[in-house]
Amino acid sequence: MLAGRFRLEDLLDENDGARFWRATDRTLARSVAVHVLPDTDPRASALLRAARSSALVSDPRLLRVLDAASADGVVYVVNEWGSGVSLDRMLVDGPLSPRRAAWVVREVAEAITTAHRNGVAHGRLLPENVMVSESGAVKVVGFVIDAVLRDNPEASTGSGRRRVTGGDPVGALESDVLNLAGLLYAALVGRWPGTEGSTIPAAPAEHGRPLRPRQVRAGVPRPLDSICDRVLNRDGSTAHLQPIGTAHEVFVALSDYIGVPSGSTAVAAHTRPVLGVRPSGPAEAGTGSSADPEATQAAPMFLDLDEDVTRLPSAHGGGPRTEGPPADVPERPLFGEGPHASTTADPPRRRSLTAGDTGSFTGAQRSTGAGNGRLPASWGPDPDTSPPGAASGAGDEGVPGRTWLSLAVVLGVVLVLVVGVVLATDLGRGPGEDRTTGQQPSTSRSGTPRTSARIAIAGVRDFDPQGDPAEENPELAGLAIDGNPATAWRTSTYYDPISELKSGVGLLVDFGGRKRVGEVRLTLLGNGTSLDVLAAPGEDSAPTSNEDLQKVASVAGAGTDVDLRLKKDVTTRWLAVWLTALPRVPGGYQGRVAEISVRS
Repeated sequence: MLAGRFRLEDLLDENDGARFWRATDRTLARSVAVHVLPDTDPRASALLRAARSSALVSDPRLLRVLDAASADGVVYVVNEWGSGVSLDRMLVDGPLSPRRAAWVVREVAEAITTAHRNGVAHGRLLPENVMVSESGAVKVVGFVIDAVLRDNPEASTGSGRRRVTGGDPVGALESDVLNLAGLLYAALVGRWPGTEGSTIPAAPAEHGRPLRPRQVRAGVPRPLDSICDRVLNRDGSTAHLQPIGTAHEVFVALSDYIGVPSGSTAVAAHTRPVLGVRPSGPAEAGTGSSADPEATQAAPMFLDLDEDVTRLPSAHGGGPRTEGPPADVPERPLFGEGPHASTTADPPRRRSLTAGDTGSFTGAQRSTGAGNGRLPASWGPDPDTSPPGAASGAGDEGVPGRTWLSLAVVLGVVLVLVVGVVLATDLGRGPGEDRTTGQQPSTSRSGTPRTSARIAIAGVRDFDPQGDPAEENPELAGLAIDGNPATAWRTSTYYDPISELKSGVGLLVDFGGRKRVGEVRLTLLGNGTSLDVLAAPGEDSAPTSNEDLQKVASVAGAGTDVDLRLKKDVTTRWLAVWLTALPRVPGGYQGRVAEISVRS
């Protein structure tokens, strides 16, 4: 037992006096990750400072620090626990598609933007610390803490980070920005150009500068190639472009590429021109650049995956350039020998992920099982669809209008099919049947047909009156009413069934005023959820306890789609979706509510 609360279950790694455990929080009955150091370790005070600084930043992509203190002769930091696959593991089987690569790094960039806005740097933003969870969400692990444990106590304040391609040391904030571009570079070509510490093979370089992605692997879209170059070489080969120097600028540039709003119209409008190129003109003297600064050089380098060697065309010497394509990422302890350890000697056997690989992400590395989980069947954007106006690879110069013509043909076929289905359904339906359900329309007690309309939801919040603290992922509550069933509010992961700790947990829906409620429709993730729908008739203020609420509907062992028709309509402003039993997930029990829809 640690601090009388955390039961240390599995020692996942031990190195240089630091230990990493999977533990159970006995108060909240859920799995957590615990980093432990002797209080005499020179890193001890820096570890506590790092934990406190990380608590200043709130973002759903950052695994939260739940507790940090000194007790029983040690200092410890407690983090959330979860499951997923780390980026370096995903790259074992080859680079990601351009859109998936851009989407993953865009998510990371948004989280790092939030951190930098609060004056906090990650400090060790490597592919090993970026993961896609089993629900398809991007998670950034090791926030602030990993740099302290793996580098040095001064890592969170600034100096000592060197790039694998050489150059002067960079500070923590600058290294985060460089490594954002490095993550994109690695996801596109399987090489790492960022700061030292990753086991992904280093990017090829000339004169201390990493080659552009399009020089390393054919088919990299020009916009993504340009983003990498304008961050990694912003003081050199990109003099003809406005450089990218902040995490927010990386976020905006990637948002432009994948075609989603960047969240700030003013900043986006200011930043978008940097994606373009200055008017072409004579090459600058001594630079060797062409009139088209975005063009791939005449003798690009390609990864020959069949021969396991990277070759240059004969004009550049013709022989092998490096030892081979991205090798398998070696197993290594949670707390490594330091950022300067070699990553090139004795590459391990190549291994592919299988459905049996499971693990968790907590800021640990793969020797703990971290990053070895499962990817969902569908995650991120469509990998085969390029955004409007974005290059998709080697064939950047397509035939004008061909894409739109193909799209028009597809839409026409879909429209004909939809019309046919509607006509067939109408022919097979009786004249008095309701169009939405195929049943007779419901009637009121007076015998007149009762109309059902969707009730607008003014807001939603987490509802955990029996918790300590009384909150359950409040930052994710809005995902339950965002209209996207692929996103969801989730509970914490409980080690034991929730009934052994409290009667339930859930979400509180606010209609903004009293409404007559007759039906509640839910989209859940996972099978086996039991829940009650609770109402607070006559209450204008938000309820603070579930004890005085009225149960108006319930279901046990539900699947993913739940349609609850109330036996009697209720007029209320507040409605609680109260989960009383949660589906099993790796590591315990967790409930997830993707969508809530309420009708009169």
